[in-house]
Amino acid sequence: MPLIELDVDIDDSAPLPTEVARWLDASRERIQLYWDQFREKPLPQYIECDFDWVARGMIYCVEQDLLDGKMFVEWGCGFGVVTGIASLLGLDAVGVEAEPFLCQEAKKLLKAQSVAAEIWTGNFLPRGARNLAEDTDPLVSLTHDCPSAYEQHQMSLDDFAFIYGYPWPGEEHFLRSVFEKFARRDAVMIMYRGPYQLELYRKK
Repeated sequence: MPLIELDVDIDDSAPLPTEVARWLDASRERIQLYWDQFREKPLPQYIECDFDWVARGMIYCVEQDLLDGKMFVEWGCGFGVVTGIASLLGLDAVGVEAEPFLCQEAKKLLKAQSVAAEIWTGNFLPRGARNLAEDTDPLVSLTHDCPSAYEQHQMSLDDFAFIYGYPWPGEEHFLRSVFEKFARRDAVMIMYRGPYQLELYRKK
Protein backbone atom coordinates (compact mmCIF):
# COMPACT_ATOMS: atom_id res chain seq x y z
CA MET A 1 0.00 0.00 0.00
CA PRO A 2 1.46 3.42 -0.88
CA LEU A 3 1.98 6.25 1.55
CA ILE A 4 0.22 9.56 1.10
CA GLU A 5 2.06 12.65 2.32
CA LEU A 6 -0.21 15.07 4.14
CA ASP A 7 0.20 18.80 4.66
CA VAL A 8 0.98 20.03 8.17
CA ASP A 9 -0.36 23.55 8.71
CA ILE A 10 1.17 24.75 11.97
CA ASP A 11 0.18 27.98 13.66
CA ASP A 12 3.22 28.83 15.78
CA SER A 13 1.71 32.10 16.96
CA ALA A 14 -0.84 30.36 19.17
CA PRO A 15 0.31 29.36 22.68
CA LEU A 16 0.62 25.71 23.49
CA PRO A 17 -2.04 24.27 25.82
CA THR A 18 -1.11 25.07 29.42
CA GLU A 19 -0.65 21.47 30.51
CA VAL A 20 1.56 20.72 27.49
CA ALA A 21 3.68 23.82 28.15
CA ARG A 22 4.11 22.81 31.80
CA TRP A 23 5.08 19.29 30.80
CA LEU A 24 7.69 20.60 28.38
CA ASP A 25 9.14 22.92 31.03
CA ALA A 26 9.46 20.01 33.48
CA SER A 27 10.95 17.78 30.78
CA ARG A 28 13.55 20.33 29.77
CA GLU A 29 14.55 20.79 33.41
CA ARG A 30 15.13 17.03 33.75
CA ILE A 31 17.00 16.79 30.46
CA GLN A 32 19.26 19.69 31.44
CA LEU A 33 20.12 17.79 34.62
CA TYR A 34 21.15 14.87 32.41
CA TRP A 35 23.39 17.08 30.30
CA ASP A 36 24.98 18.44 33.47
CA GLN A 37 25.85 14.84 34.39
CA PHE A 38 26.71 13.66 30.88
CA ARG A 39 30.22 12.52 31.80
CA GLU A 40 28.78 10.15 34.39
CA LYS A 41 26.13 8.61 32.09
CA PRO A 42 27.12 9.20 28.47
CA LEU A 43 24.36 8.46 25.95
CA PRO A 44 25.86 9.45 22.60
CA GLN A 45 22.75 8.34 20.69
CA TYR A 46 20.43 10.74 22.53
CA ILE A 47 19.49 13.80 20.45
CA GLU A 48 16.52 16.02 21.12
CA CYS A 49 13.96 17.21 18.62
CA ASP A 50 12.21 20.58 18.82
CA PHE A 51 9.57 19.53 21.32
CA ASP A 52 7.43 22.63 20.81
CA TRP A 53 7.31 22.13 17.05
CA VAL A 54 6.50 18.44 17.37
CA ALA A 55 3.78 19.26 19.89
CA ARG A 56 2.22 21.69 17.43
CA GLY A 57 2.30 19.07 14.70
CA MET A 58 0.63 16.53 16.93
CA ILE A 59 -1.99 19.05 18.02
CA TYR A 60 -2.71 19.69 14.33
CA CYS A 61 -3.26 15.97 13.73
CA VAL A 62 -5.65 15.69 16.67
CA GLU A 63 -7.58 18.89 15.94
CA GLN A 64 -7.94 18.02 12.25
CA ASP A 65 -9.29 14.58 13.20
CA LEU A 66 -6.66 12.80 11.11
CA LEU A 67 -6.43 9.80 13.43
CA ASP A 68 -8.63 6.71 13.25
CA GLY A 69 -7.87 5.65 16.82
CA LYS A 70 -6.23 6.73 20.08
CA MET A 71 -3.22 4.41 20.29
CA PHE A 72 0.08 6.29 19.90
CA VAL A 73 3.65 5.01 19.88
CA GLU A 74 6.93 6.92 19.91
CA TRP A 75 9.87 5.17 18.25
CA GLY A 76 12.90 5.70 20.47
CA CYS A 77 11.30 7.78 23.20
CA GLY A 78 14.34 8.91 25.18
CA PHE A 79 13.01 10.71 28.25
CA GLY A 80 9.44 10.17 27.06
CA VAL A 81 8.75 13.81 26.22
CA VAL A 82 6.79 13.27 23.01
CA THR A 83 5.03 10.31 24.60
CA GLY A 84 3.92 12.65 27.39
CA ILE A 85 2.66 15.19 24.85
CA ALA A 86 0.55 12.47 23.23
CA SER A 87 -0.95 11.52 26.58
CA LEU A 88 -1.86 15.12 27.37
CA LEU A 89 -3.59 15.35 23.98
CA GLY A 90 -5.90 12.52 25.02
CA LEU A 91 -4.12 9.64 23.29
CA ASP A 92 -3.24 6.24 24.74
CA ALA A 93 0.49 6.82 24.63
CA VAL A 94 3.35 4.33 24.55
CA GLY A 95 7.04 5.15 24.27
CA VAL A 96 9.49 2.46 23.14
CA GLU A 97 13.15 2.81 24.10
CA ALA A 98 16.09 0.39 23.90
CA GLU A 99 18.23 2.10 26.55
CA PRO A 100 17.22 0.94 30.06
CA PHE A 101 18.51 4.10 31.76
CA LEU A 102 16.32 6.29 29.58
CA CYS A 103 13.32 4.04 30.20
CA GLN A 104 13.79 4.44 33.93
CA GLU A 105 14.14 8.21 33.65
CA ALA A 106 11.11 8.50 31.37
CA LYS A 107 8.97 6.53 33.82
CA LYS A 108 10.13 8.68 36.74
CA LEU A 109 9.47 11.89 34.84
CA LEU A 110 5.98 10.82 33.78
CA LYS A 111 5.12 9.71 37.32
CA ALA A 112 6.46 12.92 38.89
CA GLN A 113 4.30 15.02 36.57
CA SER A 114 1.25 12.72 36.87
CA VAL A 115 1.20 12.07 33.13
CA ALA A 116 -0.33 8.71 32.25
CA ALA A 117 1.69 6.84 29.60
CA GLU A 118 3.52 3.56 29.21
CA ILE A 119 7.24 3.13 28.57
CA TRP A 120 8.31 -0.16 27.01
CA THR A 121 11.92 -1.31 27.11
CA GLY A 122 12.89 -2.93 23.83
CA ASN A 123 13.24 -2.43 20.12
CA PHE A 124 10.71 -0.22 18.36
CA LEU A 125 11.19 -2.17 15.13
CA PRO A 126 8.69 -4.99 14.55
CA ARG A 127 10.03 -8.48 13.96
CA GLY A 128 11.21 -8.70 10.34
CA ALA A 129 11.72 -4.96 9.87
CA ARG A 130 15.49 -5.36 9.52
CA ASN A 131 14.93 -7.05 6.17
CA LEU A 132 13.73 -3.73 4.73
CA ALA A 133 17.14 -2.09 5.02
CA GLU A 134 18.28 -1.42 1.46
CA ASP A 135 22.02 -0.88 1.79
CA THR A 136 24.90 -2.50 3.59
CA ASP A 137 25.79 0.53 5.69
CA PRO A 138 24.71 -0.04 9.29
CA LEU A 139 21.72 2.05 10.34
CA VAL A 140 21.61 3.27 13.92
CA SER A 141 18.13 1.79 14.28
CA LEU A 142 19.59 -1.64 13.56
CA THR A 143 22.26 -1.50 16.27
CA HIS A 144 19.92 -2.20 19.20
CA ASP A 145 20.38 -5.84 20.13
CA CYS A 146 17.13 -6.35 22.01
CA PRO A 147 13.81 -7.99 21.14
CA SER A 148 10.89 -6.13 19.63
CA ALA A 149 8.85 -4.48 22.37
CA TYR A 150 5.44 -5.16 20.84
CA GLU A 151 5.43 -8.91 21.28
CA GLN A 152 6.44 -8.56 24.93
CA HIS A 153 3.16 -6.71 25.47
CA GLN A 154 1.01 -8.96 23.25
CA MET A 155 0.62 -6.20 20.68
CA SER A 156 1.85 -5.37 17.20
CA LEU A 157 2.57 -2.18 15.31
CA ASP A 158 -0.77 -2.37 13.51
CA ASP A 159 -2.53 -1.78 16.84
CA PHE A 160 -1.39 1.85 16.70
CA ALA A 161 -3.15 4.67 14.87
CA PHE A 162 -0.42 7.29 15.33
CA ILE A 163 3.36 6.82 15.16
CA TYR A 164 6.12 9.34 15.83
CA GLY A 165 9.74 8.97 14.77
CA TYR A 166 12.88 11.10 14.65
CA PRO A 167 15.15 9.39 12.12
CA TRP A 168 18.90 9.64 12.17
CA PRO A 169 20.37 11.16 8.99
CA GLY A 170 19.84 8.75 6.13
CA GLU A 171 17.27 6.62 7.97
CA GLU A 172 14.10 8.42 6.96
CA HIS A 173 13.47 6.12 3.97
CA PHE A 174 13.96 3.04 6.18
CA LEU A 175 11.48 4.28 8.78
CA ARG A 176 8.94 5.10 6.08
CA SER A 177 9.39 1.58 4.71
CA VAL A 178 8.81 0.05 8.14
CA PHE A 179 5.68 2.14 8.57
CA GLU A 180 4.41 1.24 5.12
CA LYS A 181 4.88 -2.49 5.62
CA PHE A 182 3.87 -2.99 9.25
CA ALA A 183 1.41 -0.23 10.16
CA ARG A 184 -2.30 -0.69 9.63
CA ARG A 185 -4.29 0.92 6.88
CA ASP A 186 -5.10 4.59 7.61
CA ALA A 187 -2.44 4.83 10.31
CA VAL A 188 -0.61 8.16 10.45
CA MET A 189 3.11 8.72 10.99
CA ILE A 190 4.70 12.05 11.86
CA MET A 191 8.48 12.45 11.53
CA TYR A 192 10.65 15.28 12.81
CA ARG A 193 13.27 16.05 10.16
CA GLY A 194 14.95 19.14 11.58
CA PRO A 195 14.20 22.70 12.64
CA TYR A 196 10.64 23.64 11.63
CA GLN A 197 10.37 20.55 9.44
CA LEU A 198 7.82 17.81 9.98
CA GLU A 199 6.70 15.12 7.54
CA LEU A 200 3.26 13.55 7.87
CA TYR A 201 2.15 10.36 6.12
CA ARG A 202 -0.95 8.22 5.98
CA LYS A 203 -0.86 4.58 4.91
CA LYS A 204 -3.36 3.70 2.19
